[in-house]
Amino acid sequence: MARIINENWDSPALTDFYLTEDGSAQNTSRGNHYTYGEMYEEILHVCDIFHTLGVQKGDHIAICGPNSAHWAITYLAVATYQGVAVTILHSQSIEDIAHQIDFSDATVLFTDLELWNELQSQFLPQVKHVICLADWQILLGKEIAIENRESKIENRESRFVHGEPDDLAMICFTSGSTNSSKGIMLSNRNMSNNAQNITDGYPDGEETAFLSVLPMAHIYGFMTEILAQIIKGKHISVLMDLSYSNLYSALSLTRPYALSFIPFLLSGLVKFNRDSIIFLRECKQIYVGGSLFDQQLEKELLSSHVPISIGYGMTETGPLISYSICSEYKPGTCGRIVEGMTVRIAPSSEILVKGENVMLGYYKDPEATARKIDKDGWLHTGDKGHLDEDGYLYVEGRLEQDMIVLPNGENIHPEDIERKINALPEVKESIVLARDGKLVAIVVADTDIRRHVLRTINQELPLYSQLYDVEITDVPLQKTAKQTLKRYLYK
Repeated sequence: MARIINENWDSPALTDFYLTEDGSAQNTSRGNHYTYGEMYEEILHVCDIFHTLGVQKGDHIAICGPNSAHWAITYLAVATYQGVAVTILHSQSIEDIAHQIDFSDATVLFTDLELWNELQSQFLPQVKHVICLADWQILLGKEIAIENRESKIENRESRFVHGEPDDLAMICFTSGSTNSSKGIMLSNRNMSNNAQNITDGYPDGEETAFLSVLPMAHIYGFMTEILAQIIKGKHISVLMDLSYSNLYSALSLTRPYALSFIPFLLSGLVKFNRDSIIFLRECKQIYVGGSLFDQQLEKELLSSHVPISIGYGMTETGPLISYSICSEYKPGTCGRIVEGMTVRIAPSSEILVKGENVMLGYYKDPEATARKIDKDGWLHTGDKGHLDEDGYLYVEGRLEQDMIVLPNGENIHPEDIERKINALPEVKESIVLARDGKLVAIVVADTDIRRHVLRTINQELPLYSQLYDVEITDVPLQKTAKQTLKRYLYK
């Protein structure tokens, strides 16, 4: 990290990317912009705040707020101070946020004013200091002066302190309600090996522009869009207001050399404006991960010469298990197993993994850890799949827990039907579930297309898996950070 900062001292590092109302130009007056040297000075300033507040090495420091340059700088400051970063998704319910802050034993919280105003109604007995992400102002705790700062760097040289490989570096939470979310403990070893895996796969070249759109609180977004890009000396534009319209405009303005997407976001962008394929085609590499990708859209993008490749991973592996660069990608697969990891397919077809990326365990939950990682060190992913003769991994969906068993004994995988429904142009998203032993689809759409969905989809399904009813709503379905459906809320 120090070498990268020194070599790119005057080059742009992080920009809060806003758009004007018509989406045609960047409004640079509203957000922060840092070169690599300025970013390092901000990191040192946050470390000075830690020192003044009496924060100790190993203390847990929570970060909860919208994506921003300061979010990334906060994490880097926590890392160089050898604290433990607790990354919390800000778009959850206020109760879930408060639970995760308290459960993680965080004593310091970085957040924004709006969220802090809501959090003050919650019981957070362990939090001693609250710091505003926007300007480093102290919102709770000891007041310190931060005005009139002068640079302490005389020789344009950065230095970073690194902990031991197996020291705890981060706690990030799985999706779920207050009672079901788990804190995943990632070590320095997990983080560094993932960063190396990712940077090895991004294309080299003089292009520096990168557009960050995924939640930084989610390990996939943070590793691929922030840490890996900083390690490569790239200029990261953080899209502050994510919508399909803003994303389309931001692509046309930044022309990024590479991108990371989740399937839901990529398919939605293409549905929103098919001209987005023009900008996607200009990239050297687009990685897609987080959930199963629609194979029809995959074929369409590949036939349009969009350089996509599908990867596979999970928060418990921080996140990588497999991926391939686009030139080596085999359609329908999730690439090859990354360096430092080993995959074995169990007799049940479950994908088991072992290696450098596997988490330390679930925070304060040794029983859940023992259920997830067996005595031989294999992490049970809960996903089905197989490896082909060339070492490419095929992921075939979840194991039995997401399967619907109808009264007639038929086993239904709801994702298969949902992919068919979501392929309809009028549909934004859908979820299939069982009610009174019959299959029902909840479909998000702007108009009443119930009859159209029933007629079209049932023509493609065998009799035993046909839909009994369709409900139309304009309310988005509730999803996790990586935009997979929270099925338990609809059962």
